[in-house]
Amino acid sequence: MTDKKSEEEMFDLVRLKELGGFKAGDLLAVDPELEAKFMLYIGRTVKHDKMTSNLILKAGLSSYTKEPLNVFLRGESSIGKTYVVVNSLTVFPKDDIWFLGGLSPTALVHDRGLLVDANNEPIEFLSKPEKDATPEEKEAYERFREKMKTAHYLVDLQGKILVFLEAPNFETFSKLRPVLSHDVWEISYKFTDKTSKGGPLQTMHVIIRGWPATIFCSTNERFVQDLATRSFTFTPETTEAKYKDANILTGSKIAFPWKYEQDLTHGLLESYVTYFKNHMKELQAIIPFAETFGALFPAKFPRSMRDFKHVLGLIQVSALFHLAQRPLLVRQLRFEVEGKDPAIPEYREERHVYVMAVKQDYDDVMNLWKAIKETTETSAAGHHLTFFHQIVEPMAKKNPTFTIGDLTDAWNVKFSDRKSSDAIRRWVDFLCEINYMTKEPSAVDKRQNLLKVIQEKINSEYTKNELSDTFGLDSLKAWLNEARTITAENHISLIENLVSGVETTPEAIYLRYYEKTDSLAISNNQDSAIIVSSPTLGATVERNLKVYDNEKIVYLRDYKPSSVIDVPVPSGPSLLESKSEDAGYKQQNQTAYVSHITTGEPCYNKCGLASEWQVKIEPDFLQCFCNGCFDKARKDLEKSGWKVEFAALKEVDDDRLERALGHMARTEQP
Repeated sequence: MTDKKSEEEMFDLVRLKELGGFKAGDLLAVDPELEAKFMLYIGRTVKHDKMTSNLILKAGLSSYTKEPLNVFLRGESSIGKTYVVVNSLTVFPKDDIWFLGGLSPTALVHDRGLLVDANNEPIEFLSKPEKDATPEEKEAYERFREKMKTAHYLVDLQGKILVFLEAPNFETFSKLRPVLSHDVWEISYKFTDKTSKGGPLQTMHVIIRGWPATIFCSTNERFVQDLATRSFTFTPETTEAKYKDANILTGSKIAFPWKYEQDLTHGLLESYVTYFKNHMKELQAIIPFAETFGALFPAKFPRSMRDFKHVLGLIQVSALFHLAQRPLLVRQLRFEVEGKDPAIPEYREERHVYVMAVKQDYDDVMNLWKAIKETTETSAAGHHLTFFHQIVEPMAKKNPTFTIGDLTDAWNVKFSDRKSSDAIRRWVDFLCEINYMTKEPSAVDKRQNLLKVIQEKINSEYTKNELSDTFGLDSLKAWLNEARTITAENHISLIENLVSGVETTPEAIYLRYYEKTDSLAISNNQDSAIIVSSPTLGATVERNLKVYDNEKIVYLRDYKPSSVIDVPVPSGPSLLESKSEDAGYKQQNQTAYVSHITTGEPCYNKCGLASEWQVKIEPDFLQCFCNGCFDKARKDLEKSGWKVEFAALKEVDDDRLERALGHMARTEQP
């Protein structure tokens, strides 16, 4: 997908309907390019800052989850920190976004608080009635005064996105800090306020409840920077190419103002965010490989514990965002409860549904984490790290010690954005604070400091690991077995996805969602056989076959993922069988040519699943089927005397292939 793709082409609603969008609850939920299309739409008004806008999008989505994220944007002024935040959040409901300046605690309460009684029911403010007021009005005022004795202001932050356009007022920040850092779910404090216009002062009780997602566009104040250790930190791009494209965009907005008005695409995207928000009330994300990943994540410094938790949070957000395209774990619990008759046991059942994070979520988050890792771990702005890696490190390789003057000269030679020695000195001071550099007085001139690099390299190889190298099928099975043994009354099942709603196996889940994307595997197990393969290699690539006899696995390159999915299939003859008879193809040994397809075309039987197989009856009939319907069609063709030839699998042993395909639809299992 490219930025040139028009909005009219962004969503094929007819195709999304055929893929099961209505069954999922939102047409966009089944779009394979869902996140890419969100980013494409945001990219209309945000140029170059793809990593920043992706981080802001995920932070915004996290506001609806149990563990919202905090993001700090750092960098020099006028680089577009506020702009990228505001434009990346345009697809969210406006009521869920609070743009905040340096407001006081009192202003926060009056602007965002709701006056409620002891039962958290809203109180309508009433003024003191006049002398000629009716008895009913006087009685209502007395009830109001009685409620006010136990009333309090409630500021509910749950499901909100707080965007601090400026560093908050110190007193306000002090009140919010326990909530922003997720230390407590609810905090309370008191302040004095007037009970009515011109009335006496009264002490009011305030309760701030819930954890919001927060985004700080200004982090210059020292008291704010402490919270940065509990957050992701990043700097928007600062390149001439960005500045140029931003100017062109500004000109485009003036030349064609209607081009950037909210349209159908915006409505669809905002509707999906609302759909996502509503589903977070009953869904959670689960990461089967979290323990394995935890063993690989660096643990040398204390803050790595927080960073790891935040990275897992990004993976969970990614999985939940694609909730209709991920496998589900369903956990059913049965509890014995006290009944009316103690002699007769009664039971209560609960059902919990978890969206499983998969390899795609891991890969996407690792790409993002690689971009924001160093700024997050150091709380450094992008220009600090650019200075260190492009000026300080090369100089340190030539000379073990150097001076501020040396660094200033080197910067001004390399970059057109010239800096004074005072600016370079401030950067060096910061790098010394984060233990990247150190300074000591020169033995020759005590007025001058000698600088040297002391940064300790942190292993980042884990960000390049293939998930399947450390989390194999046995790991998934072990995780599932442990999940099943946590409680005695605990039944766990795996569901292919929200659309199919069909129970499946760990083998099918693993090979579709966790296996490496560079091979197609056909398991030679007598009880089950699964085909899965690469989503990226094109159909023109040469198909190579490698058979590992000791593992009884056949690997074929050049295929798109295929899965074992239980689907309802017709009990009578298939459409192919009927068509072949109608067309007069009743001779023995006629050939139906089968090939794997990657177009995502809906199954002809209208079962709601995408086609994986194309069947061509020479010379003029062609049809596409999903896995389950294809297995039925293949059997019907063979029953009618047809020879089914798999053009892409000619090298595979016929007996082995027959066993594999015979188990694809699991309908043969007793």
